[in-house]
Amino acid sequence: MTNNVEAISTRTINEPEIDRRSAASPHFACASCDACGDDFAVHRSMTFEEREFTDIATRETWTGTVVVDCDRR
Repeated sequence: MTNNVEAISTRTINEPEIDRRSAASPHFACASCDACGDDFAVHRSMTFEEREFTDIATRETWTGTVVVDCDRR
């Protein structure tokens, strides 16, 4: 079980960077957008928020990203 602690940073990536990342990694292209549920590859713009996550049981922390806005919403 995890708990979002707080936003560390926010950044927007646009279509050229999405296309580059999708070509480099098929896993990136088919990941689902947290904002709308569509695959990353069909987007023109996505805003990511970097967050620190904490495992409640072990208190282990790690950094991850969450899509907080996109052009398809």
